[in-house]
Amino acid sequence: MSFKRVFTTIFLFPLLVLVLMKSPYQLLITLVYFSGLICLYEWTRLYDLKFPWFLGLSILWFFGLLGFFWLKDPLMVFFMFLVFPFLPFLRQYEKDRFAKQFFPAVLGLFYVAIGFYPFLEILGFFSREHLVYFFAVVFANDTGAYLTGKLIGKRPLVPTLSPKKTWEGFIGGILLGVVVSVFCNYLFKIFSFEINFLISLILCLFGVLGDLLESAFKRMVGKKDSGRIVWGHGGLLDRIDGVMVASPVYLFWLKFIT
Repeated sequence: MSFKRVFTTIFLFPLLVLVLMKSPYQLLITLVYFSGLICLYEWTRLYDLKFPWFLGLSILWFFGLLGFFWLKDPLMVFFMFLVFPFLPFLRQYEKDRFAKQFFPAVLGLFYVAIGFYPFLEILGFFSREHLVYFFAVVFANDTGAYLTGKLIGKRPLVPTLSPKKTWEGFIGGILLGVVVSVFCNYLFKIFSFEINFLISLILCLFGVLGDLLESAFKRMVGKKDSGRIVWGHGGLLDRIDGVMVASPVYLFWLKFIT
């Protein structure tokens, strides 16, 4: 068991709660931008894209973030993410370079934007308690799965994709995620008991899918971690892989179901 990972989780989560509850709105938006920037950097390193690609993706991410505010139309931003990375290939097209650079670059932009955009909407139209609830449930699921899997895990969950993940860890993560959701909902009173149980279960399931998706990305390029920025976890992408997939589901739930 990695005590570094457990210690980092215990230390960082209260800090995250403090930042979410007490920071000015502008600071939180800035943190969203720079967190996305770090993820893009890790993504370019993961797929061996050179620095000019990181610079170009960073500029697109910056203007994309502005577009989310000014245009209020994510579809136009995603259109920009698709078209602009193609421009360097108009001068000289090579099919191997196109396959190794264009597709990872566009996928990385979409991955980061889809994962981070929901926080802009939640910050603008919902309470900060909604965000604390979200991170608490997703991180509890991840921590519960890790601890349970290490202690009693025996049966592999998806052995061809992530051999260390087990069914015992999967169940343990969901149980801890649901328990934490009950506690948070008791404090914040944002959902009914039935809705809380359902949304926490959904967040846990999509958090696991996000973890497995990140594992698939890394396995495709034969790398273990996306970076080293988070002690005991690897890169930021490794730490928030579940968050990236669960956040759009959470936003959809808040806007169209509750």
